[in-house]
Amino acid sequence: MDGFGERLKRLRKDSDMTQGQLAEQIGVVPSAVGKYERLEASYPSIETLIKIADFFNVSLDYLLRGKKYSPGVENNISGHLSNSPFIQANNGGVVFNGESGKTLSPESVELLHIYESLGGRDRLKLLNFAVELERSAE
Repeated sequence: MDGFGERLKRLRKDSDMTQGQLAEQIGVVPSAVGKYERLEASYPSIETLIKIADFFNVSLDYLLRGKKYSPGVENNISGHLSNSPFIQANNGGVVFNGESGKTLSPESVELLHIYESLGGRDRLKLLNFAVELERSAE
């Protein structure tokens, strides 16, 4: 079965990295990476999982469950929105969810720029805040 350890090992090898090199990038000791890759029930902390996802530009869902999704706000924690199907440049305008002719307000564009500048954990905080704000407005 293809579990977290196998996916981590594959990502690391595809990046032509040693366990030591990956460990240095994510702030753990090399033996920890070996343990994650070898032992089925061995997982890093949430903070380290986020670092791994950010480093390899994959979702936490992919790391933990092997599920790949197309990029979007809800699952593109470490990617760039401007390169995703969610928002694409269109002759100076914006394509929203694949529909041309719809544009975003300057405030929405600014929020997207802020979102893109944040790291994984801060993006999650911003998304959670937005959900809470939306609920309180209802």
